[in-house]
Amino acid sequence: MRAPKIPSFFKSKNPKEFIFKPRYYDERKERIYKKTTHINKKIKFTSKSTIKQQKGRNIRIIFLIIILSLLAFIFITN
Repeated sequence: MRAPKIPSFFKSKNPKEFIFKPRYYDERKERIYKKTTHINKKIKFTSKSTIKQQKGRNIRIIFLIIILSLLAFIFITN
């Protein structure tokens, strides 16, 4: 006994095809690639200018928080 045919927007009449394309695999090349990407992830450059920028940002954020809290206090008390 077959299931009744119910129209649907999500079902497709034909199943999807599986297409396998074999690729060439070079184990030596893969090992070299993994080692170089691992080394590149470890290296990080920092300079004094970035540290100064971060400190400046932190001071601005603190200053904005203080101003907004004072404004909120003034609006709440009135």
